[in-house]
Amino acid sequence: MTKRKNSPQKNLQEITTANELIKKHLNNITESEFRIIVIKLIAGLENSIQDSRESLATEIKGLRSSHEELKNVLNEMHNKMETTTARIEEAEERIGELEDKVMEKEEAEKKRDKKIQEYEGKIRELSDTLKRNNIRIIGIPEEEERGKSAEGVLEEIIAENFPELGKEKGIEIQEAQRTPFRRNLNRSSARHIIVKLAKYKDKEKILKAARGKRALTYKGRPI
Repeated sequence: MTKRKNSPQKNLQEITTANELIKKHLNNITESEFRIIVIKLIAGLENSIQDSRESLATEIKGLRSSHEELKNVLNEMHNKMETTTARIEEAEERIGELEDKVMEKEEAEKKRDKKIQEYEGKIRELSDTLKRNNIRIIGIPEEEERGKSAEGVLEEIIAENFPELGKEKGIEIQEAQRTPFRRNLNRSSARHIIVKLAKYKDKEKILKAARGKRALTYKGRPI
């Protein structure tokens, strides 16, 4: 048979009622009635205490359950944070490696560009050295070279346009030749004559004399 539990509020009401009866009828009750009242009071107190204990135990159990749930949630969050932190550190390490590779590549490209510039400079110097003593003659028909060389054409131009310069001795021509190909294949203009002088100062003399004239001629025809 299940013992019926009274609520703490009901037990409290019974105790209050018993106290009021004692106050009102204390002089009119017998000893046996007094004992019954005391027993009821003690029983009500015990029931109230028991109910309070059970209620408190239930609350404590609920708090412990909530604490365990909260603890589990915190542990899960902590684990996720550790995983996220590990991934972030791994990503930062990879980014650092990529940045190092990019810097190495940029340094390599800078060195390569510097070497290319140095090579280009040397090529320009060599080209300037090779072309420094060259004079280009244009407008001379190719049939004019028949029976004479390209050097002879330059000598005739000097004698015709710069008589005084032609009398000087020491102007030495190393070589003279036509350019290999026409600049414009659709035009029938004559190929240019490239004359290489032995001395740069001779080239300067010829150019200085040419600047002093409005136009140069070859066999009376402007060139």
